[in-house]
Parts: sequence; C-alpha cells; structure tokens
Amino acid sequence: MPLKYILDKGSESMSQLEEKPFTKLSLEIKTEIDREEWNGFLQEHPQGHLLQSYEWGELLRYLGAKVYRLAAIQDGCMIGAMMLSLSDVPLPGLRLKWLYCCRGPAVDAPDSPALKALIEEAHAIASRERALILRLEPNITEDDPQYERWLDAFRSLGFKINPIAVHGRSSWHLDIRPALPILRSAFRKTWRHNIQKAERMGAVVRVAQSEEDFETYYRLLQLTSKRDDFFIHDKDYHREILRQFSENGNAALLIAEYQGEPVAAKLLIRYGHCCWDMFAGMTDDRTDLPKSHILQYHALLWAKEQGCTLFDFRTIPDNPREGSEMWGVYHFKKGFGGFPAHYLWTQDYIYRPVLYRLWREAVALRRTLRRRKHTH
Repeated sequence: MPLKYILDKGSESMSQLEEKPFTKLSLEIKTEIDREEWNGFLQEHPQGHLLQSYEWGELLRYLGAKVYRLAAIQDGCMIGAMMLSLSDVPLPGLRLKWLYCCRGPAVDAPDSPALKALIEEAHAIASRERALILRLEPNITEDDPQYERWLDAFRSLGFKINPIAVHGRSSWHLDIRPALPILRSAFRKTWRHNIQKAERMGAVVRVAQSEEDFETYYRLLQLTSKRDDFFIHDKDYHREILRQFSENGNAALLIAEYQGEPVAAKLLIRYGHCCWDMFAGMTDDRTDLPKSHILQYHALLWAKEQGCTLFDFRTIPDNPREGSEMWGVYHFKKGFGGFPAHYLWTQDYIYRPVLYRLWREAVALRRTLRRRKHTH
C-alpha cells in the first residue's frame, strides 16, 4: 500500500487559523508509473541518471531482478524518484535478498520530505521481501555544495557508510558544451596527434546499421574481454540494451574500420543531457593504428550531435596510481580532458547485522583474491 503523508504548510497566527481552513500539502508514494512520466522527471532532474532510467529497470528484469519504481507525488507533481532492484544475496543456504538503488534516489534537497517518504516505502518492501540490507549509491558528487548535508541526512535516516561500492565510486566526466576546436585543444597533445594519424591512415568511424554490425561489435567485445580478463554479459543482453534504448534514437553502436575491416567498436547511450560510454572492444592487430583514439573522438562527436552537454567515460580508480590495475584506463580517459567525479559513499541500511557482516567478509575476501590474481 502506498504511504501517505500530510504535511503542514506555512505558519499562520491563531487568528488566521480561525478565519480560514489550514492548508495541507499531500505527499504520497506511487508504485505504478509509466515510462513517459518516469523518464520525463529523471531526464530533467540534476540527480537523474541512466541507471535509474525506466529502460535500465527493464534490463534488470531481463537479468532476473525484481524491480520497484517509487515516485513521490505532491499535489499531482513528481518531486522524487527511486528505482530499486531486488536480488539474491550470494550466501549459500540462505534465502535472503538485498535491495539496491544505483545512482538514486533523485530528490531536490537533503531535507526534502520526499527522501524520508521514499526510504520508508523501501523499508516496507524490504520487510515483505526479507531483505538483508537496503543499499543506496546516490548520484551526488563531492563537489555538491550540500554534500555534507546529504551525508547527515542519510545518517539521520539510519544508514551507515560502506567503503566498498557496487558501482564504481569514481567516474571521468567531460563537459562537451564548448565548440569542437576548444574541446580538441584540451586533449593531450599525443592524443590529438594519434587522432590525426588515424585519419591520415584512412580509418573511418560509422554508426552501425545492421545485424551484421551488431555481431561485429559483440565479437570485438569478446576479444577484448578475453585479452583483458573482464566479465561481459551474453549477446542477448547487449541486444536487449539496444532494443530498449534505440527506440528513441538514444543508443548507437560505432564501428571503426581500416581498409574496409572492422578494428574497434563502442556502445553509447544518451539519457537526458548526458551520454554514457558503455562498452568497447577492439582487435589485437594493427597496433600502429590508434584505433581507440579515433573511436573515442567520434564518440564525443556523436554525443555533441545528439545535444548532450556531458560525456561520462564511466569508471576510473578512486585513487589512481601509475602501475595499478586500472591506471591505463584512467590515463586514456584523462587524455581527452575533463575531470573526476567522486560520488557519495555507498549507504547501507542494515536489517540483519550478523548476516551482513558475513556477507561483507565474503566480499572483502573475493576482492583480495582478485587483486592477487592481477598482481601475479
């Protein structure tokens, strides 16, 4: 059942109260909301994010998660939104779930009544689903003028900071509003040279148009996954991404070709005013061709053509150090200009403390083993 709150508005004197009825503002949580209204709110909200989009929720369902969309409605207008996914806790023998909100909720301010209302509805869901925790990773960055107030708000609601993020805590962003010559001037000199070299060598980048192009993209992604040892979802998942976001022209596959042969590919998604760099793959051969640079440059061009103002290169290390696991990724992205975005710490509301500690210990062990694997 939706929660409903009655909030007093204003402070009138006793004489005013005697002369007229007290004005009320009604705030309720809707759990059924259509795609247009949901995306319409998030695409214009400063905290709106691709990973809270209606389409991303459908992808989570495709992967087997249960999805809840909660909208805070006040006097007929949406003032807050939070999408939750419910998944199994990976602890054998326990039939427990965990609730996760990635890059949400989206509310106007730390003291917004929508925040408390959304969290209380999430608690009700957690109780019904026997959830171990409610985990939030809000789309709030350290440069937010109210950053400390946001931390205080979540603390007052019972959340505890978790230093281990599910979705990378740091991303690389680039403001792409400046004219193209100004953007290019901010690239590292070697990066500009590599783009020009690829152009002189005759490399071209085009938007994919066919099923054959999709097969090419996924084949290149598989090659890169095997070479660099990272997980990728199956082909049908990537096809589903394109199906969800291509309907309104919000997704594009870019294919870089040299002498008529595909050498690199990249998937981009636009949501609101931002473009996200999702997945990329490339061949092992032609190391003399700066294929990654020319492809990335055309990704920025595509985003500008779509009217985006921000380009999100996605994950970078929290504390980049030369020689560390993701240093090469960080160094490449930084070469195009831009700035790091460090998000608010992961927030955990713990319902079952003992089992939560076991889970945290299992996660820490898995991360340690992974680091050892990459250092040997």
